[in-house]
Amino acid sequence: MLFASSPRLFYGYGGRGQFMSKKEALTEKEKQAKRQERADSFWSAFQFTENGKPKSSLIVYTFSLSILFAAAYFLCYEGAIRLMTGPLSALPAWGSNLIIALLASAVGAAVCCLPHRFFSDKRLVFGGHLWLCAYAAAVLVIMLCLLGFTEGFLSFLVFFAWFVLPPIAAGTGASALLYRRDRAEKPNADQEPEWKKYVSRR
Repeated sequence: MLFASSPRLFYGYGGRGQFMSKKEALTEKEKQAKRQERADSFWSAFQFTENGKPKSSLIVYTFSLSILFAAAYFLCYEGAIRLMTGPLSALPAWGSNLIIALLASAVGAAVCCLPHRFFSDKRLVFGGHLWLCAYAAAVLVIMLCLLGFTEGFLSFLVFFAWFVLPPIAAGTGASALLYRRDRAEKPNADQEPEWKKYVSRR
């Protein structure tokens, strides 16, 4: 009869050796409902309308491009490692890694930013690289949760710094500059074309 004598109503176990009250449990359910609602609203962007078109074409296209970009950077790294390992064997490990990382990142960024010229929507390439940034951040958080601040996580950070950060930084920076340039050059829709100023109106 321990719980009957207590003025507080115990609703469920809240973890960490404590019980949650009914009010706290309801609050937790509301938080879970809001998280689920945000997740549903995000994934709904990948669903199709009745006309067969995606609800958010920008998210779908940039997400698809990010997969292609990741594959392109991986192939550039693999090619750079195979081609440059022999010629750079006389250098220390950090020197050869630096040259390979810079070479692979530059070639990968050039390849991934090439479609920007042909896309009518100039946000696509930059948006695809933003997905890569989100992937990298998610991987960092997951590895930190799995390994903690241990020697294994430090070793992973070294790998991350050599093979993940350079291509993402190069590609995101290059695509951001291209997007900014095209956005600055985009004519204002409300502005009257220059040629109309010299055409006589009847």
